[in-house]
Amino acid sequence: MRKIDKGQLRILTLNDVYQFPARQDKQGERKAELRVSHDAFWLRLCLMGDLGFSEAYMYSEVECDDLVTLFLVFLDNRDNLVDLDSRISYLYKLPQKLTSYRFLNTISNSRSNISAHYDISNAMFAGFLSKDMTYSCGIFADLDGDLKKDCSGEDSKRLVQSSPSTSSKSSSGSSTPAKIQGDDEEVDELYEAQIRKLDHIIKKVCIWPGNRVLEIGSGWGSMAIRIAQTVPGTTIDTITLSSQQLTLAEERIAAAGLSDRIRVHLMDYRDMPAEWEHAFDRLVSVEMIEAVGREFIPAYFAKLDWALKLQNACGVIQSITIPEARFERYIREVDFIRKWVSIFPGGFLPTLTFLLSSLTAGSAGRLTVDSVSNIGPHYARTLREWRRRFLEQFEGVIEPALMEEHPEVMGSSAKEARKEVEVFKRKWICEFDYYCYCEVGFTTRTLGDHIVSFTREGFQDYGCDTYV
Repeated sequence: MRKIDKGQLRILTLNDVYQFPARQDKQGERKAELRVSHDAFWLRLCLMGDLGFSEAYMYSEVECDDLVTLFLVFLDNRDNLVDLDSRISYLYKLPQKLTSYRFLNTISNSRSNISAHYDISNAMFAGFLSKDMTYSCGIFADLDGDLKKDCSGEDSKRLVQSSPSTSSKSSSGSSTPAKIQGDDEEVDELYEAQIRKLDHIIKKVCIWPGNRVLEIGSGWGSMAIRIAQTVPGTTIDTITLSSQQLTLAEERIAAAGLSDRIRVHLMDYRDMPAEWEHAFDRLVSVEMIEAVGREFIPAYFAKLDWALKLQNACGVIQSITIPEARFERYIREVDFIRKWVSIFPGGFLPTLTFLLSSLTAGSAGRLTVDSVSNIGPHYARTLREWRRRFLEQFEGVIEPALMEEHPEVMGSSAKEARKEVEVFKRKWICEFDYYCYCEVGFTTRTLGDHIVSFTREGFQDYGCDTYV
């Protein structure tokens, strides 16, 4: 901590107050404060570094009113703090690396990894996603529009969820779709951003009327529904490993009157049926490859090549990417993302170079990269919107849904249930704040969210719309 020289960190314990660096405040510098409530915090920090801090926060051993600023102070001092792991922490991380093999994305592990996250509660996700239920980066008309509104005292348009006592529920346990405040002219900017992104992907992959489309990673059906609604005559097969996602996606598809054109399959991409070989005109996979696992990414692209027709076929993937400079350390350690952050259960963030080389190797050169674009800066606002909605909806929507759908983990008393809910809440707050910490990375393009389009060689009618 003594190596902190940018910004200021103040640590309050029961007996002492520590300040790093030990100097007078500088006007305008970042200031963060930690309040240590249990000595176990220091043990976790010593043994596990950033993972230990995250776990201590989850279990209320340390408090911080502004995790974003705290993480930004750490980010500003990253060069000084990067090698501070102790020898003890190295000994701890050795078995941690060995046990990380339980996350390896074999077919059986993949289903349990995905289920551990997406099968928590459809109602919980509905509490902080926009009404289209898209769980990936949107494309906003104004990257920082929410910050401008907050500064001016105006409220961003918010989704209002019906209270648990009055909202109707589907058989999947999801609340009724969120309403938009105000009159018909008011819009939800997160919803608009997600629809804009879906339309961008559809144009990028050049879906034509009558095309057969394969989607790997269904989510709750937003992409498949949007394709069917906007491109006449298309049929879509979409696959997921989450049973809850499948149930709600099928309900949403039926409500849209599209059950005859969209089929949702509970299936691993490695288990696609033989009749799907070279059967699809187009392929879409949005922020799913992060859950594939490093060892399996080339084989993943081999399956995309296997599924696409041999002529006049193309596809698009979207993936969060990690910068080349941090790749080696990232693959050596089991960090907070791999152990607790459920967006990437058992997952792996590739570099752009790794992604493109794996596409070429996995397809044996039969898939040709056509374009690469980065929408990473839009993730900063997407994550701010999710976090804001999660906090707004937690007590009224998310907590009741968790209590109703998971009574088996709530303990035998109200006190135990309250404790479990609080740990869950703090885990997700830490998750969102971790990505707010990465907001600087997304904004400055040191973290990316890349959209990669690829095509069969010789597909002359694919076109070249650079600005789609």
